[in-house]
Amino acid sequence: MGENKSICIIDGYNMIHRCRFEWGGGMATTPNKIIYNFFRTLRSTVSNGDYDLVYFVTEGRPSHRLQMDKNYKANRIATDLTDEEVEYWSLFHEQKRFIIDLIADYFPIVVANHPEYEGDDLVYSLIKNNHPLDDVEIISSDTDFIQILNEFPETVRLYNPISKAYRGNTSYDYVTWKAMVGDKSDNIPGVPRIGKKTATKILETPGELDRRKGDFNFNNAFNSSYELIKLSSMDGDFGSVVFSDSFLDSNEIRKSFNLMNFSFSNDDGSWAKYIETFYNLLEKK
Repeated sequence: MGENKSICIIDGYNMIHRCRFEWGGGMATTPNKIIYNFFRTLRSTVSNGDYDLVYFVTEGRPSHRLQMDKNYKANRIATDLTDEEVEYWSLFHEQKRFIIDLIADYFPIVVANHPEYEGDDLVYSLIKNNHPLDDVEIISSDTDFIQILNEFPETVRLYNPISKAYRGNTSYDYVTWKAMVGDKSDNIPGVPRIGKKTATKILETPGELDRRKGDFNFNNAFNSSYELIKLSSMDGDFGSVVFSDSFLDSNEIRKSFNLMNFSFSNDDGSWAKYIETFYNLLEKK
């Protein structure tokens, strides 16, 4: 590692959404349970690595992708919700805001956001602009980050907290492969009648992609998907990223946790073990 720093970049919304579920399965529906799950997860994530700096990256509006395709992520817009579902998502967003604010105000973790870019773009830009030679570990179950592994195979690792394993790099350009396959979760159709196996075969066959791109319909669908999937380096907009950096205020953190009757903050021994992780991180900043 030499003089390279050890950097952890947490895909913030990805972690928060994972904490909507209990460890044994099922939804976390009791009051403040997502907050409880999150801060326990945050502590284990930070303590599992010997990091010099931890980022918590949040989401902005996908402005440049919506300019390319107004239907980008349109499938995620919820309609016809029941009263129970409306209440659930309202409570979820309250807890999400609380989590982000508490980290930004009282934890020795850098919260990063750009209002006009998605978190994936910001993670890529952070590495490209601030940490191109450092050892970086991305914490996320999102496979889009594989394209960062393609570009930084020696310095970046991608840890999937669901499978509890590191994702491997691909022998082919991941953006090219995914542009053919598409991404249903983001409402990106890809190339009609091209599945995962076919896309892999095309990339493994010399000259086959160029031959396919000679077809107007293939080329048009491929290029449209490629531009939506490829992470943005944010160009001149990186200077407008908002970084919220603080030291550590253990008293305020404990006060907040005690108000929510968290067991680990009410017990002196458990609290000392919990907060020690963040004191260790603070010493390295």
